[in-house]
Amino acid sequence: KAELEAQGYPGLDEWEMRWETEYKGRMAVSGFLKDKDIGSKRLISMPDRITNTINSDGRIFMRPSVISMFDGWMGSVPSWWKMWKDYMFRTEVHTLDRLSPGVYRIQNVSQMIQQIKHSKYPAISVEEEEISIPLQILALGIFDSVLLHILNTVAAKTWQPIKRSLCEAFNQNKGQEVISILNKSYDDADVIFVQEAAAAFVDQAKAGLGKKYMVLRPYLLDGYRNQNSIILARRGRFVEGSTIDVTEHVYRLAGGGKWLAPGDLCVMAMKGVDSSRYLLASFHGDTNGLASVPVLQALDEAIKSSYPDHILIFGLDANTHKYHSQTCQGVADFHSTYTAMGFGSCWGQKPTLKTWTTRNARTYLQPQLQKAVGMSDAARKGDVNLKDWILFYNQLVSVSEAMRDNTGERRFCEDHVFPTLKFPSDHAIVSCLLTRKF
Repeated sequence: KAELEAQGYPGLDEWEMRWETEYKGRMAVSGFLKDKDIGSKRLISMPDRITNTINSDGRIFMRPSVISMFDGWMGSVPSWWKMWKDYMFRTEVHTLDRLSPGVYRIQNVSQMIQQIKHSKYPAISVEEEEISIPLQILALGIFDSVLLHILNTVAAKTWQPIKRSLCEAFNQNKGQEVISILNKSYDDADVIFVQEAAAAFVDQAKAGLGKKYMVLRPYLLDGYRNQNSIILARRGRFVEGSTIDVTEHVYRLAGGGKWLAPGDLCVMAMKGVDSSRYLLASFHGDTNGLASVPVLQALDEAIKSSYPDHILIFGLDANTHKYHSQTCQGVADFHSTYTAMGFGSCWGQKPTLKTWTTRNARTYLQPQLQKAVGMSDAARKGDVNLKDWILFYNQLVSVSEAMRDNTGERRFCEDHVFPTLKFPSDHAIVSCLLTRKF
């Protein structure tokens, strides 16, 4: 509490009351790690996303945690606890200011954590929203300490070497691996839509792909969650200097912060060398896909009201799922919605769940243990869904040669769970050929 008081967080009496009455007496695994409400409220996953790995003006900081790439010794909880508090409250980082492009803010790690809004995550109450920052810090500290205690109890001598080898295989140079795949297998693409990219990936893409592509990013990048949508537009296909960032316009039409965070959406109006005008949009939806339809409706409104002579091409991770409900956007409902609006997709007239673009399963070392799946159940209980789409107006464009790729070699292996050691994404690459009808 003293650390939080030093940061000036309000509502700490309420926070302490909730610790005493709601959290302190819980069983560590059944009462905390497996609590679905904590997962729904994002009290662990949200601060983990922000604090796990931070790119601070060229330097990389990692939270002392079982689930980060931190490679320091974590053999005892007391020594780890000091490192954890030093990291959260006394490590100064330089991060992109969400409201001032190109400007870096200097702050400690805990100050990067944002409020969790009841309007976006209804599971969290209005009262909890007010103290959601210290609640997140509390939940994250409990989570990290419990996992550490478990591993030091059952595999004290082996877990850290194993973790280190996995981190090296999956995470080091991930951005360069993506660029290598694009250079090797997709160098004929005219437009590439990228989602959930770290802010640092923009500079990597400019260095590795900039000779062939204009690297287009929204006016505001997310340097906190490091989940940014960007667009690569081929030089020679589009007129350089014709690009206008209209992300903010579509952002407002979609309801602003109710559905979107900085970096989720990138929309660019530009002219092609064929004299046509294009509206290119890249978007990453929320976990349950509820923002995908509002954003599509906003793009439709923008086209009709402001860019009627533009050809829209929309590449998105819609986070659509097998089944539709009030809390989850289903594939069939999404298809019927965009079809009624005059859109077509890369998946043709009848998208099928068999063309899934994710097939992964959460391990037990991640922020939402209730979603963990054992290795033998990965195919049956894992995240096997059609989430990724390329949309366009049917009257203007026809589609052919749609394909998925989970190897980086323009082929798809049905039995692969990914990411893999050679394919760094948990979403398949989706590609197609679009041809103007007139």
